[in-house]
Amino acid sequence: MGPTENANLPDEGGARNIYERAMTHLFAGHVRRAVADLTRCLALDPEFAPAYSARAGIHVRAGRYQAALADIDKALQLRPDNLGDLHNRAVVMTALEQYAAAIRAYQVVLARDPNSAGSYNNLAWLLVTAKDPAVRDGGQALAYAKEAVERGDSPAWLDTLAAAFAECGDFSQAVAVAEEAYRRSDPPIERFRRRIEIYRGHQTLAAWRAARREEGESHGDRAIDRA
Repeated sequence: MGPTENANLPDEGGARNIYERAMTHLFAGHVRRAVADLTRCLALDPEFAPAYSARAGIHVRAGRYQAALADIDKALQLRPDNLGDLHNRAVVMTALEQYAAAIRAYQVVLARDPNSAGSYNNLAWLLVTAKDPAVRDGGQALAYAKEAVERGDSPAWLDTLAAAFAECGDFSQAVAVAEEAYRRSDPPIERFRRRIEIYRGHQTLAAWRAARREEGESHGDRAIDRA
């Protein structure tokens, strides 16, 4: 069945059933069908907050950050105390380079849930990789990254910790932690391996990315080799 055929399915069981069907499509990788059902769900029940949150997540993965922000803001209007939505709003604000708003949102999440390892990690990553040098803070990033690693076992969080060590100028520790992140990634994550070489060259991740952006612009191409 194609995506357009899904639009003609009967709305049996109301908004919740349609939402659950959308989640089934999403988990199966049928993104267009999922979006169609989430939109139908919200047409039936404009106050069904989980549907806004789910659609925002799809927009984020597609790089549609303004659309994601509109949906996540609507979800927060309906359930202002939902920490998952607030965390995801911080993700969107980071992508939009609205760093101050993202930092505030992460800090609110952490004040309410001091064990939110994902928020510690994301806040550390923001403070290490922000394009604006005035936002970057290696010391704070290192503290937050350590909090994340203490609370969870994730190669991605070790990768953030390595970047924070590099931002603080401790490249030997950055290399050691980056090597551990790469060793524990399964399957091996190539960008983790590339970062080992970046830190061996005594370069921070933010500086490396800035150089790649400048190189791309000088050739009329804003694309950047991701690391």
